[in-house]
Amino acid sequence: MLFRWAFDRFVPVWLQVVFVAGLIAAVAWQDYSRRDTGRLKSHNHTGRPIFSYWVNDNWGGNGGTTCCWSFRGDTAEVVWILDVTPKDIEAGLKEERHSVTLPMPVRSREDQYLHVHFLPGNRVEMAWSPTLQSPLSERLREEYHNDD
Repeated sequence: MLFRWAFDRFVPVWLQVVFVAGLIAAVAWQDYSRRDTGRLKSHNHTGRPIFSYWVNDNWGGNGGTTCCWSFRGDTAEVVWILDVTPKDIEAGLKEERHSVTLPMPVRSREDQYLHVHFLPGNRVEMAWSPTLQSPLSERLREEYHNDD
């Protein structure tokens, strides 16, 4: 009550309008800026471990989920490093770095997770979803893991 009285008495009306407009703009900007942020979730369908990966310079780690990245633009550059196990080293394999540029998948307002699927032959598929479950998982599991 005292604050409202002091605010009305000592702050000119035009400054009150500017303050309220600024507050509304800040809230609207936060809502707008959240639309292009998301999490990365990797899925490895290759026979080699993924040491690390990036999507548009946003680090995805070496598995699991990483958070709060900005995804802008119509394309996504995916860079990944295939690691080697002791068995791979014995077979003469070395660490490999690959990259590919793909169209950014269509995203709905509810989508939070960009699922990055690493496939044999150094191919990548991506899809957005609102949950940790990728919309591509079932198809790719059947296609690449049907003998498991």
